[in-house]
Amino acid sequence: MIKNGIYTTCILFIMLLGVGKLARASDPWKTLQERFDKAPPVVEQKAGVKRQDPWARLRKIYLPFSIEQETAALRGSKDARRISLYLTKTLERYGNLIEETSKRFEIPEEIIGAVIMVESGGNPEAEAGTSSAKGLMQTISGTFLAARQGLMAQGIHVENDPFNPRSSIFTGSWYLDKMYRQASVDKRKDIGERHYIASWRYPLEYYYAGSAYGKKKDDLVIVYAGGREMVINKSAYSKKVLNWARLIRRAG
Repeated sequence: MIKNGIYTTCILFIMLLGVGKLARASDPWKTLQERFDKAPPVVEQKAGVKRQDPWARLRKIYLPFSIEQETAALRGSKDARRISLYLTKTLERYGNLIEETSKRFEIPEEIIGAVIMVESGGNPEAEAGTSSAKGLMQTISGTFLAARQGLMAQGIHVENDPFNPRSSIFTGSWYLDKMYRQASVDKRKDIGERHYIASWRYPLEYYYAGSAYGKKKDDLVIVYAGGREMVINKSAYSKKVLNWARLIRRAG
């Protein structure tokens, strides 16, 4: 629930990122997550404003670099290569699938890889606690079903299992391509040629919030999932994916 005009802190967005519960009890990821859930929330101080870091969970469990190191890496610091290599190394086992879907849907490999890392940290068993999102690219149940049907119409069969890497990457890429085309129809600015990383800002916001919310001008939108009202930040999501895509490209 939003009170006092979203406060002055904006309750940054409660994660629809797919780092929630894991289905497999023996996975060490679950233990780490439970440990994280008991820890105090991570906050970021900026210009006297305290705000939650929406990727704190992902950092705690998967990512061996801080916000400061990530920001410095984007400016070309000594951390740039280390972070770039970490991201690409994690994605290595999905390389063939990423390459295949990149060619089929004309999406830069770096964008697909960055979505995987932002959504799940590269863990195919990731499952959101606030929605039905599952798998590497955290497609919700309705989107996964629609994507499977759309792929089948193109003669592409994927398993009915969102935790299957091939199924997740194909359905997620299918949906991201659909959101690119929708953003183009909506005449969103800066929709350039597909091979430019910057062209994917608005398609990513549509991917994250859905096309109906994606086309809204406000960065912060209210969505409902699992009977809960949540505030999500579209531009924070797209910026994160684009930044990580650039870091992945640097390792190439």
